[in-house]
Amino acid sequence: GFGGPQGMANIENVIQEIAIYLQKDALEIRRLNCYAHRGRNITPYGQVVRNHILPEIIDQLAETSRYSKRMKQVEEFNRKSQTHLRGLALTPMKFGISFTTTFLNQGNALVNVYRDGTVQVSTGGTEMGQGLNTKIRQLVADEFAISYQDVKLMITSTEKNNNTPPTAASASTDLNGIAAVNACQKIRSKLCVVASKYFATQKRGLKPSVKQICFEDNSVFDQRNQKNKLSFRKLVQLAFMERVSMGERGFYQTPEIHFNRETEKGEPFFYYTMGASVSEVLIDRFTGQLNLERSDLLIDIGESINPGIDRGQIIGGFIQGVGWVTNEELRYSDKGELLSFSPTTYKIPNIQDLPEIFNVDTITNPHHQINIKRSKAVGEPPLMLCLSVWAAVKHALSCVQKDLCPQLNLPATAEEILCRLTELKHQANDNAAKHDADKESEVALVSQNELTSKNKQAA
Repeated sequence: GFGGPQGMANIENVIQEIAIYLQKDALEIRRLNCYAHRGRNITPYGQVVRNHILPEIIDQLAETSRYSKRMKQVEEFNRKSQTHLRGLALTPMKFGISFTTTFLNQGNALVNVYRDGTVQVSTGGTEMGQGLNTKIRQLVADEFAISYQDVKLMITSTEKNNNTPPTAASASTDLNGIAAVNACQKIRSKLCVVASKYFATQKRGLKPSVKQICFEDNSVFDQRNQKNKLSFRKLVQLAFMERVSMGERGFYQTPEIHFNRETEKGEPFFYYTMGASVSEVLIDRFTGQLNLERSDLLIDIGESINPGIDRGQIIGGFIQGVGWVTNEELRYSDKGELLSFSPTTYKIPNIQDLPEIFNVDTITNPHHQINIKRSKAVGEPPLMLCLSVWAAVKHALSCVQKDLCPQLNLPATAEEILCRLTELKHQANDNAAKHDADKESEVALVSQNELTSKNKQAA
C-alpha cells in the first residue's frame, strides 16, 4: 500500500523496456541488478539488506519453472501464430516489514491463566481473515505446552489493550504475537518456581532449580526426575494455593529501526520478505482477451507458524494482485463520476482467472534468525508477485514488432491490450510506409544522377 506496489510496477516496467531496447532476456537484466550478499546490498535509503537469499530464489525458480526452455518455446510460438501471442516473465519481490513511522512499531497483550488450566489472551490486533488470532493462540499454547483448544483469544478491546497501533504493515503477528509470548514467559517463570519447589519435596536430595523445569505435552516435570509429572492444570492450582499471580501484561517494540523523513535515510525495516514469480500468458490478437496459463511462486517466509494459513495468504495475495494488474480498472465520467462502482463494472478475479497450472512453494532461509519463531510476515508481500503477469503481457506485446517498444498501462485489461496491439500495427505500417518512401526517394535520386551523367557524356 501507500504507493509501494505502484513503485514496484514502475521499476519492473523500466527493467522490461531496457531488455526490449537491448534485445535481451529481461531475466538477465533483473539478475544483473539483483541485490547481492556483499557490496551491492544497500537500498536507496541507506539500509543494508542482510540475511537474504534473493539471488538463490531467482535462480531456483528459473530452474524449477524451466524458464529458459519455455522462453524459447514462447518466442517460437509468437513467430508462427497469426491468432495468438504468448508472454513469459520472471519478477522478484523485496518487501520491507515494519511501519516506517517508527512509534507505531509496538504491541501489547494481556494473558490470564485460570485455575482449570485454560488461558485467555487479549491483544490489540484485529482479526480480518488473515489468521492473526489463530497464530497468537498457537504461540500462547506453545509457551505453556498446552492444547490449542485450551487457549481462548478475546475480542479486541481498548479496555484490555491500550494505545494499540493499527493492524497493518503485515506486522500484526510480529507485534502482538511477541507481546503475548512476553506475557506468557512472565507467568511461566513464576510457575517454574512453584514447580521446582514442589518436585524438590517429592524426591530426597533434590534441590529446587527452575532451570530444570520442563513444559511438555500438557504436563510439567523436573528433568532430573522425569517420571514424576504434574499436569499443567494441577500446577496452576498449586500456584493459586500459593497465592501466585497468573495474569501478566506483555509488551514489545521492534528493535533497531529508525527513519529520518527529512533526509529520507535510515533503517526503517526490521527485515524483508522476499520472493519471485514466473507467469505465462496467452493473448488473443483479435480481441485482446488475456488468459493466465501458468504461474510459479517461490517465497521466503522464514519458519512458518501455521503453514496452512501462510499458504492461503500467499495464494490469496497473488490472486488479488492479478486482479489489480489485469481487470480492476477505475473508470470515471467526464464529470469525475466513478463508473466502475459495482461488481458488474468493477471486475475482481473469479475462478476462471486462476492459472491452469499453479505452483506455490516456500524456500528455507538459514540466515534468518530473528523475529518470533524465526517467522516472516506474509500478508502484503505476495501481492507484488502478480507483477510477473503484467510483465508477461508486456513481453508478449514486444514480440509483435521487434524494433518497437510497446506501451502498456496498468491494469492490462482486454481493452488496453487490444489498443496496444492496434497501436503497434499502426506504428509498423507507418514505419513501413516511411521506409518505402525513403527507398523511392533514393531510387529517384540515383536515376536523376545517372540521367545527368548521360547528358554530359552526350554533350
